[in-house]
Amino acid sequence: MSTEEMLKDVTTKSVFVDDVSYAGSAFAATTDGEGVFINARIVEAMKVKGGDYLKAWVLPNYEDKREHIPWRAMRIEVLGSAFDDISDEPEDETPLEPEVSKDELIVQKLEDYGPMRTSVLARLLDTSTSEAGTLCHGLFAQGKIAMADIYSDPSNKRASHRVWALDINEYDVDPFDETDQG
Repeated sequence: MSTEEMLKDVTTKSVFVDDVSYAGSAFAATTDGEGVFINARIVEAMKVKGGDYLKAWVLPNYEDKREHIPWRAMRIEVLGSAFDDISDEPEDETPLEPEVSKDELIVQKLEDYGPMRTSVLARLLDTSTSEAGTLCHGLFAQGKIAMADIYSDPSNKRASHRVWALDINEYDVDPFDETDQG
């Protein structure tokens, strides 16, 4: 195809830049969702960034590329950016509450509900049983919580359940002790 034939296929399209690649070329999309390739030379000369809106003079892409990216830009004009409306000035926002660590959440759940198994803590924390167990073991090693292993059968080599509590006394509620809140 001659240059003259190619130029008769040039059309203008409004495009949005999706991505600038590591190689420096860019990929954009028309308002119809068709892909547009912008070579690195144009990207660098026009200082194109992801999120830019462009007017692009395009022609059909090379035959071996057309199926995936139908257009290639031969000239562009940067019209603006999707990020133009974003200000660096802080907005009046209510201050964020400090994030509570999972360790603190475990202690809080044990305060609220009393002794419980690892699997129950995992569900309350929306995490895996393995992670909940690791966190509880860390708290136990620091002396912050107590641990009890429960065996359902004397022949078991491993505990059937592991139960965590704030204090060892929480495992032994005396029904005759009137000062005991349990």
